[in-house]
Amino acid sequence: MLLPEGDLLRDVYLRGSPAVATVALTFDDGPNGRCTQAVLDALHDVGAPGAFFVLGENVARGHDDALLARMVREGHTIGVHSETHGVRPLFRRGSTAEELGAARAAVDAALARAGVLERPAITLFRPPFGFLTEAAAGAAREAGFHIVEWTVSVGDWERGRRPEEISEAILARARPGDVIVLHDGDRTHHRSLERCRDRPNAAATVRLLVPALLARGLRPAPLPQVLGLAGLSGAVASPSATRWPDSRAHEPPSSDGDPSRSRSRGVVGRRGSLPAQAPAL
Repeated sequence: MLLPEGDLLRDVYLRGSPAVATVALTFDDGPNGRCTQAVLDALHDVGAPGAFFVLGENVARGHDDALLARMVREGHTIGVHSETHGVRPLFRRGSTAEELGAARAAVDAALARAGVLERPAITLFRPPFGFLTEAAAGAAREAGFHIVEWTVSVGDWERGRRPEEISEAILARARPGDVIVLHDGDRTHHRSLERCRDRPNAAATVRLLVPALLARGLRPAPLPQVLGLAGLSGAVASPSATRWPDSRAHEPPSSDGDPSRSRSRGVVGRRGSLPAQAPAL
């Protein structure tokens, strides 16, 4: 665990405002063919937005261009989860910069191949395993990325887990402003193009989780909106995107005018651990 100091973590976001009854659903390690398609189908059916932190190597395969285009068309957020899901590049600023540049370029190229003319700016970065170093934070800032961690992770990737169990575990922890992480891929593995083998639980979990969250008064909202990034220049958005309901009109004012931003005071070094948290500013 490293503890960057000064302004290196000024662009790290953990959660939204606890005073606003919204949460963000995020998905790591895609795109992964049928698994990602099933998640998009589930989100469409329950009427919820998602944020997909994709791996550049997965995108560059070219098998999932249509899925990336669908994310844009249906109003979801696209961020990057690095190029290779490796931790070693995070210790060198130049290596992190190369990974971020390659992943961002892969997404833009995939959307171009799919015929998306107005392509969203890719400005959100979730480090592999949530692990953040001083070098990686500096490289991300220089490249214009906001770093996004999470507040709820329940090990949905673990062998033997069932969607019912995963959903119940999330519900037991979910609070207003939370950023929930699930997985629609398994790093850079693609074990099948014909069916979802790598992460079969994600879509079924969405179908169980979203109605249960709504029943508790927690509405899934776009990640930039939850984090207070929706109105900032470079926020991930598409002019043709679905317009999800905006809860910001109900937010109380904050001392700095940004009620949904949280800064991290530390970093996490392994998947499944909660990042260090700070009160929402």
